[in-house]
Amino acid sequence: IASEDYKHTQVDITCSPTQMQRSVAIVINDDNLLEFNETFSLSLSLVSIASTVTIDPNTAQITIVDDEKVVIGFASEVVNVEEDGGNAVLTVLLAVSLQRNVAVTFETSSGTAKDFSDYIPTSEKMTFTPGVTSLEVSVHIIDDGIPEFNEEFFGVLSTSDPDVLIRPHRATVNILPNAIVN
Repeated sequence: IASEDYKHTQVDITCSPTQMQRSVAIVINDDNLLEFNETFSLSLSLVSIASTVTIDPNTAQITIVDDEKVVIGFASEVVNVEEDGGNAVLTVLLAVSLQRNVAVTFETSSGTAKDFSDYIPTSEKMTFTPGVTSLEVSVHIIDDGIPEFNEEFFGVLSTSDPDVLIRPHRATVNILPNAIVN
């Protein structure tokens, strides 16, 4: 949108008979908003008509490439849950509210805790819609009733969106046992 994304520019260009090209400067406004790339058209027309001059093509599509990045990460890098606690709840935060959807993938990864015996492996696409800055994901904890030491697994975030930086990308979930081995 002119005036928001770039400065509307109208300029007369004079070329000598031997000039094949000229440059025109268009001011792009850095708005510090995470947006999709945006386009606008540049049109050329003859001010004075010369029978030997043609402009072909007379329009060009200009793309403003968005250069902002957004940070998404776990609210806490360590989450403790009792073995009989039911679910481990991990909170994922978006650093700033956006005007577009941004998605990350959450997946669990085994450590000393093993999937299907200590927790149910979870993989979930998490989408931040405009205005949303916090989402939660739950991982079901299995109470095996066996006396044991603390066990851990990991929550891992990833994305294919080049505008998203994930920090921190991993959270440790500690499963605290009901009974500890003597």
